[in-house]
This record gives sequence, C-alpha cells and structure tokens, in this order.
Amino acid sequence: MEQKSKNSLKKIIQESHERSENYGVEKNRVYPGKILNNKELQKRLLSNKVLIDIANPILIELNEFLVDSGFFIVLTDHEGCILKVLGDKRTIHEAELLNMVSGAYMDEKSIGTNAMSVALSENMPIQITSKEHFISAYHRWTCSASPIHDISGKIIGCVNLTGNSKLVHPHTLGMIISAVQAIENHLENHNIQKQLYDTNMYAFSMMNNLTYGVFAIDLNDDIHWVNDTACRSLNIRRMHLLDRPIDKIFSDWPKAKKRILSNISFVDEEGKFLMDHEKYLFNALTIKTKENEILGFLLTFRALSRAIRLVNKYTGMQAHFTFDDIYCKSSTSRNLIRYAKTVANSPTTILISGESGTGKEVFAQAIHNASERKEAGFVAVNCGAISPTLIESELFGYDHGAFTGAQKGGKPGKFELAHKGTLFLDEIGEMPLDMQIRLLRALQESRITRIGGEKEISVDVRIIAATNKNLEDEVNEGRFRLDLYYRLNVINLHIPPLRKRREDILPLMKDFLKHKAQKLKKNIPDLNEEVMNKMNTYDWPGNVRELENFIEKLVIFDGEIITDNTDSFTPQKTPDKSKPKSQSNFDVTENIKLKSLGEIEKEAIIFTLSQTGNNMTQTAKTLGISRNALYQKIKKHGINKI
Repeated sequence: MEQKSKNSLKKIIQESHERSENYGVEKNRVYPGKILNNKELQKRLLSNKVLIDIANPILIELNEFLVDSGFFIVLTDHEGCILKVLGDKRTIHEAELLNMVSGAYMDEKSIGTNAMSVALSENMPIQITSKEHFISAYHRWTCSASPIHDISGKIIGCVNLTGNSKLVHPHTLGMIISAVQAIENHLENHNIQKQLYDTNMYAFSMMNNLTYGVFAIDLNDDIHWVNDTACRSLNIRRMHLLDRPIDKIFSDWPKAKKRILSNISFVDEEGKFLMDHEKYLFNALTIKTKENEILGFLLTFRALSRAIRLVNKYTGMQAHFTFDDIYCKSSTSRNLIRYAKTVANSPTTILISGESGTGKEVFAQAIHNASERKEAGFVAVNCGAISPTLIESELFGYDHGAFTGAQKGGKPGKFELAHKGTLFLDEIGEMPLDMQIRLLRALQESRITRIGGEKEISVDVRIIAATNKNLEDEVNEGRFRLDLYYRLNVINLHIPPLRKRREDILPLMKDFLKHKAQKLKKNIPDLNEEVMNKMNTYDWPGNVRELENFIEKLVIFDGEIITDNTDSFTPQKTPDKSKPKSQSNFDVTENIKLKSLGEIEKEAIIFTLSQTGNNMTQTAKTLGISRNALYQKIKKHGINKI
C-alpha cells in the first residue's frame, strides 16, 4: 500500500515536470516568470484581505515554533501568487535573492514544479524535496504545502513551509496540514459570524425603516433597544432612551404589561408619552422562545394623526376638487374664485351660502386643497342628514361603554378625524340648538370631549360651514344661535344661483358632457341650436346639480331629450309642493323608449335627490323607503350625489 502511494506520488511529480517543460520553463531558471508590480500587488492583497487576516495569527504562531529552524512560511492565493512570507531571516534572505517575494507567482507556468504548484493543481497536501523540484535553483530546499479551502470546498490559497533539503521530515507536512485545518476552521467561523452580522444588519435596517416606532423592553422593564423611527418621532437620541425604565416615558406601561401577561391583547390603544403632547396608538406583546419562555416585551406606536389620515384616505374623507375643476366664464364667478383663493390659506372659519345645488362643497374642497392643510383630511358632515340623537356622537365621538350598542374601544368623532385638516359642516342651519352650544364651545376652545369620556382632546381643525338658508332669518326666528352665527360668519362666500350667472351654463354643460360621456362610455351627443338656447335661458332652479343630472340623462339617451307638445323645455321646473309627487315628475320625454324597472328606479332617485337638495332623509321619505335602502340603491345604480 505504502509502495503504491510512493508510486502515485512519483507519477504526480513526473507529470508536473512534463507540464513545466511544455510550458517552456528552463531548468536553469532562477526567478519566477511572473511578478506583480506594486499597484497590482496592493490590489491582490486587498482582494485576499479576509484570508490574510485569518491566516496571519496562525502563521505567526507556527513561525514562533520554528524559530531558528532554518524554515520560512509562504502564504499564496488560489493562483499561487505569494501574499505573505515570514520565518527565519537568513532563509528568507536566500529566498529574496531568488525573488520569492510577495507578488511572485509560484505556479508551474511561472517557476515549474514545486510543492505550492502541485498542491494547487492536484488539490492535495504534498512534500517536494531536492531534485523533485523542476528548476535547479530549488534543489537545495524541501517544501511542504497544503491547499486552503473555503466552506464550499473551493481552493482559495495555499500554505507552504520551505527549508534546507537536509532538514526534510514527514512531520513538516503534518504541521502544515494542521495549520491549514486551523485556518479553514477560522474561515468557517468567520463566515458564520458574517452571516449573523448580515442577518442582524438586515433586521436592524428593516426595523429602523418601519413607519412606526419600536421599543424592545427587557424583563426588568428597561429599554433594551429602540428603532430610528421612535427616536425621530420623540425627537430624542437613542443613547438617552437605552437602559431607561419604559414607565418613565410611557406611564401606561404597567397596564399594558399586565394585560399581555394575562394573554389579553393590547392593540391600538390610544395614549401619550410623558415628554410629548402628540397622541399615539400603542401595541404591546411578549417576546418568547420556541419553548414559550418570555425573554422580554415589544412596544410599538404610531401617530394617531397618521392613522386618521389613512382612515380618511380609504373612507373618502378627502378633497378631490380644486379651483381648476370649477368651470366659469362669468365675472361674478371669477371674482368669487379669486376671493376664495385669497382666504384659502387662512385658518379663519368660512361660511359658504347659496341655494341648493350651487356647488358649495366643491368650493369647500377647492379651498382645502389650496391651503397648507391639503395633506390632512377633508371631513364632511351633513348636519341635515343625521338625526339629532346621533349628531353629537358623529361630531365628538364616544368612549368605550358610553351607551348601549357603542362600538368596543370607542370611536373618534369627525373633529378628531379632521385633526390638522378641514371639517366641512354642510347644512349647518339644520343643526339642533343644543348641539349648536357644544359646537360653539369646541370652536372657541379647540378642545372636545367624547361622549362618555372625561379627557379633553385638543383638535386643530379649520371649519368651513355651508347653508342654503338665510341664517340671519334663522337667528331672528330663534332657530340659530347668534353667537355661533358670528363665530362662523368670519369670512362669507356667497355662491350666486346659476340663473344669475348664465355665462357659466355653457362651459359647465360642455364639461359635464365630456365627463358623463367618458363615465358612461358613450359618445358626446350633438345638440341643436334650439336645445342649446333653451338650456341657456332655463332658470335651473336646482342649479349646477340639476344641470349635471340633466346632462347625464342627455348622454344616456343620446341627446334625444326634446321639447314636448306644449313646447315647454324638458328639464323639470320647481315642483308644486302642494301636489303629491308621481312618476310623471321624472318622465323625460314622450318619445323615450320603454325602460326597465331598474332604469325607472334610478331616474326616480336622481330626480328626487335633485329636488330635495340632496337631503337623504327627505328623499327616502318621498320615495317611501328607508335611508339604508336608499343608500344601497344609490350604490347599486352608481348614482353620484352633488
């Protein structure tokens, strides 16, 4: 067996000699054929920095063992380029005379057969002595080398021990193999540590880029770790939070801890930090091992205002119209828009007056979007569409258990939802007197209290109110408080009816035709001059809302809305309230084709909405259905309210 091994080794060396000869290496060669210049060497050393740093202490320890032995140690990369030489000074000097220095290549093409070249090419530890070297200059030496592998088994370098050929001994190869094994073990540990570091950095990066604050709390209730978002939210440096008791900044922590230790959820609970007036939503949970052992706690928080903006975004509590969406040609409308733009960015309360259907909410939304509050919510409340028993909870919200049927955990009111934004109080003249008192107090103090609650909540809300009534008359009749009227009527915008700004009719009509045709996926109908003239001279008692609804019918019926036998214009005139409403009130024309029940139902709803000024309660009552049924049918038919 030993003889076979010797024969195999002899064959390997012989084949290496043959390759060296084929590469054109001369036996009398003294110096390696390839040596890097200083710039190239520095680049090579940098690319092998991990290998050098890990191997260096092991090679130094080996070198101390070999002091005055006549040996020197060589570390190469995977191509045989020398990265480091250390050992006996006298022997190193001899090697330097042969240019065995950092940057020199010890592969077969460069210097012929040697232990380093064979170890790398055959991927095996090997000892080459005396004349087994290809060039004569190396016959004086014995060399023992072993390749170094990374964790995947790939060769990344080589360690070689060189000394006088008279000192040849099998143990020298054993020492090199042991040194290489130590290097490979350290490389594996380094890789594991790097993976752990990368994983931790990935986790920290992920946690620091979350949009909500995170506290990791130990079993002693001290802050163990905090993410960047928390520091930014509280405007405090991490060093001032770490190792600090959490209840020193969050007084509700004992309550939160007690609940989660009792397996009761602590989710989206409102609260404050002691050093901050902002309200936050808090979540707390335990950190456990696989064996269910509690290691600590996690406390997360996010600004309540951000959560409210998110709610407003997905519940439609946002302003969609801008002043660019208001089509006008009359000087009256242009002056009104110019004035509205001037006051838009003021925090002052605005009262918008005008008949039903003139577009008061459109103006309110445009004012909001032209102000610094445009990034916050635009919350609209129709004071005439909410029952007197519910309007208080709608505006001010309620706490948990405030009344039978109250939502668990309570509910914020419209004032809270509009925080930092705009609260639009439509049909303000319909608000009950007792609610007017609470509204006035909220406007004066900028604070509200939820129903069933005790804590006062600060709110920063810009109020825009709208009415189709003459509030001065309402004050004189005792139906509206004078002090509230003066509080709301700081800036007044009166939107004239469409009949008093006829120049706006055609621009509005063209805009509605374009948008309704696009929405209904139909062509814009051609209108003859007679119809255009009649539209321009009609009084439009329902104002812009009536015009829009009429244009929608016009598009649906491809413009086939014509004058009837009495030569009266098709749009409905103001209904006689003394007469009961009937189906004839929303008949469009005598020559319309037969319709389905669904189409008739949709037209009935549209017509009644236009005549009641979008009052849902009155519309439902007129149609003989409940408010919930009316909302469902509006959604079913895709009816847009103005």
